Amino acid sequence: MEPQKRAKNQLKTHIRAQNQELILDTAERVFARQGLAKTTTQMIADEAGLPKANVHYYYRSKQDLLDAVLERILTMWLHSVSLFNFEEGPKANLTRYISEKIDQSRSRPNASKVFAMALIGEEEFVLQYLRDYFVTELSREKATIEKWIDLGLMHSVDSEHLFISMWAMTQTYADFDAQIKIVLNKDELEDKDYDAAKSFITSMVLAGCGIKED
Repeated sequence: MEPQKRAKNQLKTHIRAQNQELILDTAERVFARQGLAKTTTQMIADEAGLPKANVHYYYRSKQDLLDAVLERILTMWLHSVSLFNFEEGPKANLTRYISEKIDQSRSRPNASKVFAMALIGEEEFVLQYLRDYFVTELSREKATIEKWIDLGLMHSVDSEHLFISMWAMTQTYADFDAQIKIVLNKDELEDKDYDAAKSFITSMVLAGCGIKED
């Protein structure tokens, strides 16, 4: 391929990636604010500063766009939280897991809200993704927890409910941030609020698992 043609193709690829990222970022924000049902591709196009035709060039329908947004969210969640390391033990791993989940709620609140809406609405894309990928990862973490239990490093706990509880406690700081702001009497949550949440949730989980913090 000629250098000039190669450079032209690289530019097209770069522009395409930029446009898709802009559309997905905007769609995540609009879906979180307006809700899945009320959001339209016209709203997304207007907020992104693009013609509606540009949005449909990359995503044929609102459903295609929603699925793309959800795939990006779920992939991010699947790979951004560290896998449990058996040698480090339960205290270090659970503490890190809770910290990383709170950090996700702090940095990507719209992602958490869109996921919650899709799960409540039983969007098939989310349900199938959880079946295909999330269950596998959870079973791997469960096996590690069971080894720690067998070694007496923590109490015998139901690992599925342990994870469900940690998700509920951490993701609420994104999904229901409006409620938390009212309870804390704040216009916006600060870093110290998230740090306090990490500390409190970690203490609760470790205590419930029979793990000393000292």
